[in-house]
Amino acid sequence: MPTPPDIYTEPEDIDPDTLAHLGPLAPLAGTWEGEGVDLHPVREGTGEARYQERLELACIDPQPNGPQLLYGLRYHQHILRAGEANTFHDQVGYWLWDAAAGFVYQSLAIPRAQVALAMGRASPGDRAFTLRAERGATTAGICSGPFLDEAFRTLEYTITIRVNADGTLAYEQDTLLQIIGRDELFHHTDRNTLRRVAPPAPNPASLLRE
Repeated sequence: MPTPPDIYTEPEDIDPDTLAHLGPLAPLAGTWEGEGVDLHPVREGTGEARYQERLELACIDPQPNGPQLLYGLRYHQHILRAGEANTFHDQVGYWLWDAAAGFVYQSLAIPRAQVALAMGRASPGDRAFTLRAERGATTAGICSGPFLDEAFRTLEYTITIRVNADGTLAYEQDTLLQIIGRDELFHHTDRNTLRRVAPPAPNPASLLRE
């Protein structure tokens, strides 16, 4: 989508009701729980971990970047190994929908000194879509702290989201790693199917309108 000549003027009469404008992200809003499988690198090769996940996706107010208008969800993903109390994985960020351009974005941050922005094409009624990020990209890229970038360098990140006919939410995630001391690249994968345990709340601006 070409950059418009006027990059400063925001759209007029922005509808504050985020739930009505989330496009393919609409079925994701709410709180979800499920049990997944993680394949990760260990000294001996590949380790497998069963995990318990809670995923909260909350509606945020519309976000204009000049003429660009984004609607989205703020999320928190909290994961425990099955049967353990210590956090296995913690992740925060945003899922964003750009209706005019037909893009879904996922911005993410984890407390291991790593951030990423993934993006992919989608249509409003899509029940499945895939997002990607690559190391070195300036529009959908990955940035890591010195240790991770040297020892467990992330080259690519891919996530596919599916909304199933029974209302469950499934994802498959592949993080391609270049691990120091290994010749072959490693596919760190996660997959889960979650069920909604709480509906989404309206975003603050939509409540003010009421």
